[in-house]
Amino acid sequence: MDLGPLIVFLVVFGSHAIPFIPFPGYAATVAYVTARDDATSMILAVLATGFGAALGKLAVFLYGYGIGKIVMKEELTYAKKFFGKVSKWGVDIAVFIFAMSPLADDVLYIPLGAAGYDVRRFFVALLAGKLMLATAIVVLTDLAKSLLEETVGDIMTSVILAVGTLLITFFVLRIKWSRVLAAYEAGGMREAFKAMLKSMLGK
Repeated sequence: MDLGPLIVFLVVFGSHAIPFIPFPGYAATVAYVTARDDATSMILAVLATGFGAALGKLAVFLYGYGIGKIVMKEELTYAKKFFGKVSKWGVDIAVFIFAMSPLADDVLYIPLGAAGYDVRRFFVALLAGKLMLATAIVVLTDLAKSLLEETVGDIMTSVILAVGTLLITFFVLRIKWSRVLAAYEAGGMREAFKAMLKSMLGK
């Protein structure tokens, strides 16, 4: 019996259930996909990753305002402002976009939980976004594996993909969302993107 999908699910769930501490849970997905080459395993990887991430973030949603206030402190003010801005696009769409991107989605989910947003609507949008993100991760990992195996071999492929996942997580963790919000208010998405890059580089 292949326990790989279960392990992927548990690791991804655990890494997503802790707010504002983005452990590289997707590394488990990358490792699993790197070691497999059949369609069934790819589908299981998508489902395990998508549901693990979605259920983990559902837990964050349910933490609500109390834990958010303790962890975020003054950042909660910026989170509420940002939530107020994205809500005009439609909360469901905002949840979907945050779920399928590397954005710091906890700043949206905790205020939503505190506001008593409908949990069913939230989870449907969340799951859809996470499944799309999981599909992208699996497809890109499989593609990268195929390209790398031709030049560096199986072992180095696994190492390169694992290191790449850790580096991406590291840079996302460095983003100062209060600066991104301020830049967005001052100059729109272009300035927000610049602020995001600067904070990722520690500037």
